[in-house]
Amino acid sequence: MVEEISPLFQKFLRTYQKNEAIFEEGDEGHEMFLVHQGEVEIQHKTKTGRVVTLANLKPGDFFGEMALVDDYPRSASAVARENDTQLIVLDKRKFTYMVQQLPDFSLAIMQKLCQRLRETNIQKARHKRG
Repeated sequence: MVEEISPLFQKFLRTYQKNEAIFEEGDEGHEMFLVHQGEVEIQHKTKTGRVVTLANLKPGDFFGEMALVDDYPRSASAVARENDTQLIVLDKRKFTYMVQQLPDFSLAIMQKLCQRLRETNIQKARHKRG
């Protein structure tokens, strides 16, 4: 059973259906997302046009924060993988407020960014060797 969402976050909730794009690689990023219900797949298109799954995100996971931190276009696409996938959406203003006012939120963002960087470095090292 899915936890009830706080009335405070209810107005930030957005629902997507299976295979619906949340954003596309190359888009400008003005929002980040927290998975409340359902599943989201993060995808990257290679130079040859092949689509590679980078991550499958479940409730409690977040994504899209990179574009809010560095103001670069989206580095991957995000697609809903289940009907009625519910996401809590934070625009840049709300994100900045939370980073400034909530140290635990800021630390969670930094930890996730570090984790992704380490995983990328490991993948690159394996690719060079193999």
